[in-house]
Amino acid sequence: MMHTRAPIQLYYLFKSFVIMFLIQAVIVLLTPMALTAPIWYQILAVNLAVAVILGWYLYKQWYHINFSYDSVGFRLGKGKSAPIRHKWSDFSQVSLARNDYGEFDVRLYGNGEVFEIPVSKLKMDPFEFRLHVMNLVAEATRPSS
Repeated sequence: MMHTRAPIQLYYLFKSFVIMFLIQAVIVLLTPMALTAPIWYQILAVNLAVAVILGWYLYKQWYHINFSYDSVGFRLGKGKSAPIRHKWSDFSQVSLARNDYGEFDVRLYGNGEVFEIPVSKLKMDPFEFRLHVMNLVAEATRPSS
């Protein structure tokens, strides 16, 4: 059975909104004041609405994380880039680590490769998920008899 996690990350959603709003604000500030002064509140309302729409689009294109896994392997995608796929049998060891921002990642080691699953960003319990991944890796690498 495939499990999927794709929570909305409010920080990155807000960041996308602010980026879009600031781009529009700079454009408005560069227009002559005589044109914008009479309809300043309407311009602000339109800028907010457009920033919400474009901010959501930017968030989905660049920042949104989608993670799916089952007993065979997993798929991790960020934004609209191609998802990364691995099998649990590709890895032999599992650890839990904090990144530079203090968030937890489940690290998978195998064949000289290290891969990190950002469990904090996925809003998962890092300790519980690490144990679950350890079981999945152990099952996948167990020799069949």
